[in-house]
Amino acid sequence: MLGWLLGVDGTVGARGYTAASHATFLDIVDAADSLFAFTGRLELGKGRLGAYIDGTYDKVGVDGATDPSGVADVDVDFSQTTLDFGAMFRILEPDDTLRDPTLDLYAGGRYMGVSLDLDPANIPAISGDRSWTDPICGAKLGLPLTDRFRLALNGDVGGFGASSDFTWSATALVVYDFTVWSKPASLMLGYRGIGWNHVEGTGGQRFTWDVIEHGVIVGFGLRF
Repeated sequence: MLGWLLGVDGTVGARGYTAASHATFLDIVDAADSLFAFTGRLELGKGRLGAYIDGTYDKVGVDGATDPSGVADVDVDFSQTTLDFGAMFRILEPDDTLRDPTLDLYAGGRYMGVSLDLDPANIPAISGDRSWTDPICGAKLGLPLTDRFRLALNGDVGGFGASSDFTWSATALVVYDFTVWSKPASLMLGYRGIGWNHVEGTGGQRFTWDVIEHGVIVGFGLRF
């Protein structure tokens, strides 16, 4: 389980109205109903083949966004569910002590569900709900640093015009490995970013999610 100290940059819009949002984690703490984004990952594998599910939920509020004129203050609230899923193939296999590098290639999809509310200062509030799924492909690299510490890197790209024009994610973690009740466990600290360029509809039905979410990520893992 991971906690994500989330910041937001980009443009969001519903029913043809857009707002430019920029908020650090501290800004979001001041305005949001939820202070963190929570994320978890499950991996199953046998031999060199594996599968994964990686889910994130967050609920965020941003005050003082601007409309396209750059004049009006807009309060932006959104909740989102992101679910990555797919199959993995291990290129580099570690020894039993996990002291060798590992490299996995993967391909799958990214489901995104968003509920968006815009509250401009000069017109009635606007809302919109959308969901879509993008194809993605990427790689996950593990680099041992010492007997206890390792570096975990994960990155992917996708969209390719199927639903979004483009989507991507990148994560870098420093991991400390130890044992809990004779089970392998890990503490993790790092940084994560994920972005979308998704626009659908025209005119008054236009929905925009051109957003980068990024921030420090902390967590705990247990392997069985």
